[in-house]
Amino acid sequence: MKKLAIPIGICIVGLILTAVSFLGSKSGSAEDIDISIEKSAFIMPAAHRVYSNPDALDGKYYLFKAKITNNSSKTLEDVTVKYRVPDYIDWTELTVSGEMFPGQTLVVPCYPKFENDITEKTTESVEKAEIEISWDDAEEDDIIEEDFTFKLTNRNEYVYTGIKSEEISSWADMYDNDALIACFVTPNDPVVKYYTQNLQEKLLKGEAASVTRKPEDAVRFLGGIYEATRKSHMVYSGTKGIPKSTEDVQSIVQQVRLPREVITGNTGLCIELSVLYASVLSAAGIDPIIYMVPGHAYPGFRMNGQYYAIEATGIGGEGLGNIMSAEEAFQQGQKQLQEFIERSQAGDPRYTIVDIHNVNSQGVTSMDLKDNDFMRKKVDDIVASWSGGRQVSPNQGGGNNIRIPENNLRTGNPLSFTIPSGWSTMMSPVPQMPIVTAQVIAPDQMTTVTIYDIPVSNAEQGMATINQYFSGFGMQMQYQVNGNAVAGQTYSANGTFNWIGKAIRRQGEIRIVAVGAPDYLYNQNSGIINQVYNSIR
Repeated sequence: MKKLAIPIGICIVGLILTAVSFLGSKSGSAEDIDISIEKSAFIMPAAHRVYSNPDALDGKYYLFKAKITNNSSKTLEDVTVKYRVPDYIDWTELTVSGEMFPGQTLVVPCYPKFENDITEKTTESVEKAEIEISWDDAEEDDIIEEDFTFKLTNRNEYVYTGIKSEEISSWADMYDNDALIACFVTPNDPVVKYYTQNLQEKLLKGEAASVTRKPEDAVRFLGGIYEATRKSHMVYSGTKGIPKSTEDVQSIVQQVRLPREVITGNTGLCIELSVLYASVLSAAGIDPIIYMVPGHAYPGFRMNGQYYAIEATGIGGEGLGNIMSAEEAFQQGQKQLQEFIERSQAGDPRYTIVDIHNVNSQGVTSMDLKDNDFMRKKVDDIVASWSGGRQVSPNQGGGNNIRIPENNLRTGNPLSFTIPSGWSTMMSPVPQMPIVTAQVIAPDQMTTVTIYDIPVSNAEQGMATINQYFSGFGMQMQYQVNGNAVAGQTYSANGTFNWIGKAIRRQGEIRIVAVGAPDYLYNQNSGIINQVYNSIR
């Protein structure tokens, strides 16, 4: 009997080990799973719909791709990959793989679905993406957790390429994101539609080039957009993009104002003017084109297989010489287009077009923007300027001292302060806000001095009155009053505007003179801002 006990015991132990081995064949450990993450260095809120769409541009844009390899000898069941971006996206399941055999590799792309309000983001930030990988019967210690950081730009920031610097080998690589400029073309923006409607009705007298499909009518419409910008004294700003590093990507990064901001700010870079034209053309049913060339961009359209262009920057700006007529701007655009065609046909990769409606059909769509009563009222002021209703005049004499005479101020007291030459003065710039007596504006339309005359007895009451007016236009203000010094921030659909100012008691009224710039330019322009502030008398 004892002789049989030993082999029987061995058999039992073998059966137990076999069973344990069988039961364990569907599990693995974190040490046996290899994972590598290919991540994006940044996400542009303006293009959030592109990043969320696996079909957009053949899935080219994503937050990350996780490459998972099962290096164990076990088959893993129901391998689950999920992710989150704290404060933006809750835990979201990306995929569940039924079985993952030994040696098998799984590639899981993440196309993040941000909420639409991401397009209200006016500051850039560094965010974290968290990834979790698990499978059936995985112990808590076996669940794989990975994370990485990426830059979430502000809604106006446009990055020209996402290709890593060490992988850039051509001009095309440097401008790999050209198609994404279409995300800044916003024909469905209520403010742009209102502007387009006014342009058609009051400047073009009801012409509808998209209905006729005649190129000559579309050319007239193109010229009408130019005339609208010229008559409103819009200024072309020649500032270029600034090369800077975005993690491991060396790229040109540029702040691109939205078309609504170009309209109401009355200024634009060449790319911003091109985006404005494209938005208005699209809103009118015409196929817009943006031509990209070395150091420049200009707009046009495509109709019946033919291409047309205009030099939008012909409106001029500080130091840019004479202002072109609409006909001259069109002739210049056509001349540039001929050179574009020749260079492009010769294979020069620096000459490319963005066919807006074509890339729209590939999933590159614009952001949703809310209506804005304040901006609509600014459009009304601009429309009035088309018939000479509001005049904008440069600082006479080009000197560094500006004096607003007493007959332009209800208080009867003149006001003076020091500014750089070339700034423009607007009297009563916002009729719907009668407390705004005047505004003095830099050539790039970014730094402004605003003069308020308010029939109250102290600075606190004056600031409260301004805040009440702002609330009626959908804006909010935070401020501090310290004696005759005031400072604060104004929040609107355009972003955050930082300012400092002085409160001056004058004949039963309080005059508040505030000078500032958008938050992302405030530090850069602080020298000018402080110069103006210190000179207010």
